[in-house]
Amino acid sequence: MSVPAAASPGVDPIAVLRSRSYITALVLAAVLGVPISVLAYGFLALVAAVQQFVFVGLPSGLLGGTAPAWWPVPWLVLCGLLTAATIRYLPGTGGHSPSAGFATGGAPPSGRELVGIVLAALTTLSLGAVLGPEGPLIAIGGGLGALAIHLVKKDAPPMALTIMASAGSFAAISTLLGSPVLGAFLIMEAAGISGMTLSLVALPGLLAAGVGALVFVGLDGWTGLGSFSLALPAVPPAVPPTVATLGWAVLMGVVGALSGWAIRWAALSLRPIVHWNRVLVTTALGALIGVTAMAYQLISGLSFTQVLFSGQDALPELVGNAADYSLPVLVLLIVCKTLVYAFSLSAFRGGPVFPSMFIGAALGLAASGLPGMDPAAGIGMGMGAMCTAMLRLPLTSTLLATLLLGVDGVAVTPQVVVAVVVAFVVINVLPAPGPQERGSKEPGPPGDIAAGHHRAPMNTGATAAVAAPARPARRERQIAWLFIIGSGLFALGAVPPYADAVGAHLCGLTFFTGSLFFTAAAYLQYREAVDALPLPDTRRHSFWAWAPGNAVWFAGAVQLAGTLWFNWSTANALLTNLSAAVAEQRVWRPDALGSVAFLVASGQALRYARSSAVAGGPTPRSWTISVINMAGSVAFGISAAASFVLPSSGDVLNAGLAGFGTFVGALCFLTGAILMLSPEPAGAPVPADRGTRP
Repeated sequence: MSVPAAASPGVDPIAVLRSRSYITALVLAAVLGVPISVLAYGFLALVAAVQQFVFVGLPSGLLGGTAPAWWPVPWLVLCGLLTAATIRYLPGTGGHSPSAGFATGGAPPSGRELVGIVLAALTTLSLGAVLGPEGPLIAIGGGLGALAIHLVKKDAPPMALTIMASAGSFAAISTLLGSPVLGAFLIMEAAGISGMTLSLVALPGLLAAGVGALVFVGLDGWTGLGSFSLALPAVPPAVPPTVATLGWAVLMGVVGALSGWAIRWAALSLRPIVHWNRVLVTTALGALIGVTAMAYQLISGLSFTQVLFSGQDALPELVGNAADYSLPVLVLLIVCKTLVYAFSLSAFRGGPVFPSMFIGAALGLAASGLPGMDPAAGIGMGMGAMCTAMLRLPLTSTLLATLLLGVDGVAVTPQVVVAVVVAFVVINVLPAPGPQERGSKEPGPPGDIAAGHHRAPMNTGATAAVAAPARPARRERQIAWLFIIGSGLFALGAVPPYADAVGAHLCGLTFFTGSLFFTAAAYLQYREAVDALPLPDTRRHSFWAWAPGNAVWFAGAVQLAGTLWFNWSTANALLTNLSAAVAEQRVWRPDALGSVAFLVASGQALRYARSSAVAGGPTPRSWTISVINMAGSVAFGISAAASFVLPSSGDVLNAGLAGFGTFVGALCFLTGAILMLSPEPAGAPVPADRGTRP
């Protein structure tokens, strides 16, 4: 997004204020506030109309009811495809990436670039990606303001461009955050404007924002489409601050900072992969967002819309009906929203404010059951801490959290201030997240682990792919795609509606097919490990080599053995009318042995990646992949234990936990496989997208 920069050095602010041209700029700002606000209102109304049609009207007309759980998946795929194509092929790359927060400085977008910004934001916001409209609106308003001054005077000085671009941005988000003053404060703090320069830029901007607010109110009354302002109609009553709540504020600040750091780390780590093939990867990320939303609805029974979109419309419902959300559901909502937020930040176009506020409010509600903590204080502290972590704007974050709570915001201000200050200190103490903000270093031999998992009708298991040192790019892509296909099949088979639709036999065949893909990938990785051994040529090309002292060979060999166990398990699971004893021997037992094998392989690869990283060996990408796939192996190990067949009844010990573990593990392994496609080391700077800025 484009935030106006400060005035140029050497400009006398007092002289500018007294000049006739500045008075003319004030009048022009007031005039521009009207059309820019109308366009901003129309853009928000169009986004809301498309959302309503795609996710409410269309399923009602086609299916005769509410949208099923799988409904967002194809639309998020389309969202990724259209957004990526807009960024890739239209001028301006759809604006700035939101993964770094608010981008300050730089020239406002040109008229040609505005088209790409509008289209990228429209597809992102309308079809379900988790970003807010504030970033595109700031860029659109700034671009329109600069375009207007160019039309009036082509050789306008830089100070005039700064003032009018700022006024356009103020007008565009005049009431989006609930108050024109709050929107103006966000822009000014993000741009770092101070002193008399602040007055020069703020006066036309505030005037344009005031006019824009009147236009928004008038259009709301005239069209009845809504005000599109963030508001909380129902807020839990606040209680006076206590020592206990101030203590919890410190903890909320730390949790908010760590959560924000993790989200930005995930988003920035994915960006090199996005630049490798923007259209393909962004489309895949859209699919992951849709699948995550589907999983939330299937598990919680609540609508997938709470996971999708910016959270602007879902936040009032979450706060107003907080008593209806159990702690496990809130935790699930936070996890799902955090994942899709990170995915959206990495490749889509929008603003980072609203999703961070939603996650912060959910964190506060989850913590409201703590001794001495009330919901209003928890909501305020959570929103303030998360906004601070994501935006690094402590004053704006404090105002957002307190003003949104209305009269109750005054009572919780001390706790919010403490949480914001702690979050700001912690987020600046932590190392900068993401590969582009770290110094690059020469990559050493990688120790990548990618993995997949299967879930038979009554059992589960896992596979972990081990990368050999100096793997050729072509071979690495082959292995990665084998695991991507296998992970996709396992994730598909773990979704209950799929099993209900195709039947148990075809569902089992899906897992068996996926296991074959994993075996093929595991064999290729084992061959890579053998080829890297210091062996004579006569032994190097043999089918079997013995090198248990080599970490990569050991992990690859154990993994390959585990895949064979899973092939046997999934094949036996296709048989019908198995007794409990036979199912335990032929299905669950090989799954358990395979799970142990893959936990050992993942642990060995993780140990190798850590020890080599200390010695300056593998890249941070290898370490990241190893950690992700170790988490997936643990999840599948739990799934395998939960799928134990009870001898007394022949039932699975905990079918729900087994299925959930399989699904979570499949997503972990799918992520690890996608990371293997990135050709750059994680410590390298993020490249431009084929010559364009990110």
